[in-house]
Amino acid sequence: MRRSNMLAKQVISIRSALSLGFVSQLWVDTTSWMVLVIEVRPNLLSGELERFLLEDVSRVGDVVLVQDESVMDSEYKMLGLETLVGYNVVTPGRRNIGKVRGYTFNINSGAVESLELDSFGISLIPSSLVSTYALFVEDVLEVVSDTVVVHEVAASRIQRLTKVHLHDETITLFFFIGDF
Repeated sequence: MRRSNMLAKQVISIRSALSLGFVSQLWVDTTSWMVLVIEVRPNLLSGELERFLLEDVSRVGDVVLVQDESVMDSEYKMLGLETLVGYNVVTPGRRNIGKVRGYTFNINSGAVESLELDSFGISLIPSSLVSTYALFVEDVLEVVSDTVVVHEVAASRIQRLTKVHLHDETITLFFFIGDF
């Protein structure tokens, strides 16, 4: 499952058929590389956030199904959890590899499998408009203050997902900045 495919999905209680909100964020434990917590807001733009554990998800399709509203009742320890999106990806020698725009993970276990990178780390920019790359989490050494440090050889192992010429990426960036 791609992180971007989970965002904005409506969360529904199986027991009551009530909407509990929309997925606004996923939180990753970068020690175990597991997606642990899902953040939900009443609507996509604002509202008080609530959280529940990925393990409380019963099924994911067009919506995210959970057993009932009680999954939202708990407070979760967020220390050590990261969003990853927008984080710089560098080697120990400080060579810039890119920025995290998303990741893929196993929806059943929560295990993060790969990071999706581009030049900007802005997941709102469609991947068809920027060159994107995949990097396996096995290449990550550590995550420190909004920076993902990867093995020196990681740059030679990244896989291209989409390709756009640099000139096009520059135009795309200015297009999006102008819209904000």
